[in-house]
Amino acid sequence: CPWDPLSTFGSTKHNTIEMMPEQEQGWTWMKGIEVPIAAPIDPVATADDRPVVLDLIEKNKKQIGEIREELKKDPLYIPKKHDELWIVRFFLSHKKVKPAVRAAKYTLQFRKEHNLDAVDIRGQCIDKNVPNPTLAKYLSHCDDDAGTFSIPDKRRSVLHYVRLAGIKQHDLVENLTREEWLPVYLHFTEWSFQWLDYITRTTGRLTKLLRLIDLKGLKMSMLNIENISRDGKAMGAMEDCYPQALHSIKLCNAPAWIQVPWRIVRPIMPKRVVSKIDFIMPESSEKERNTLYKFIARDNLPSRFGGQHPAWPAPVFC
Repeated sequence: CPWDPLSTFGSTKHNTIEMMPEQEQGWTWMKGIEVPIAAPIDPVATADDRPVVLDLIEKNKKQIGEIREELKKDPLYIPKKHDELWIVRFFLSHKKVKPAVRAAKYTLQFRKEHNLDAVDIRGQCIDKNVPNPTLAKYLSHCDDDAGTFSIPDKRRSVLHYVRLAGIKQHDLVENLTREEWLPVYLHFTEWSFQWLDYITRTTGRLTKLLRLIDLKGLKMSMLNIENISRDGKAMGAMEDCYPQALHSIKLCNAPAWIQVPWRIVRPIMPKRVVSKIDFIMPESSEKERNTLYKFIARDNLPSRFGGQHPAWPAPVFC
């Protein structure tokens, strides 16, 4: 892989966390937060139905214990980091103990190989000035408003807005290798995960990302099957290592012709990703627009998705 993870997630040489006894290390983005999982806050909106973390842990206590016993055999397991919340995410995604253990052990190694625990990257802006050279290269083939991460309320969710017509898919395939796709997705997925984990732990409610993809202005000639295939593989890899992080992908304002390429694209996308995809028309359908309010207030939702916030690109807020 041409990407140097240390250039993005920081050298471990001077990080305080590396100077602590290994078994006392916690997540860098939770530094200064004394309670690892807070008591649940009240729902922040009528539509806020996020489950209570402590209830999930209690309900799955037996399976969490079995998974923990297997993880104790792994030298990368650190109890303060890989606690009940970390473990229950794998069980909720895989439904059985053995596959959850396999996925958790794979993730321990994956995070070690990519040095993901070294530094809190939540303060980095995901734009063309990002310190990840591969991601910056990727973004150089996208319009400035093609992708925006937004956290309008630190008690709720992370929103990822995508304007698909602003992504130069043919240019990306021509100028980036297949191997460069993973570090691109890894960076913004890790950024999202750190925020999601922080919000989950400080609110006591399991919080996930919502991806809103605006298809307005998209032409069939803009699509590139190789680009879509690479996206699918990268998203599949992220699903393996970031369980319970992505809630859903909403494809909004789709042109009538989209069903033709969708039938071609759907079989090459990971099933777990496809199961989270919905086509909606939030500008014209009140019912479909209302499904978004569990993640974001109407005042903060951009008007192109039926909300009342006029700004575009969507403000980062965080």
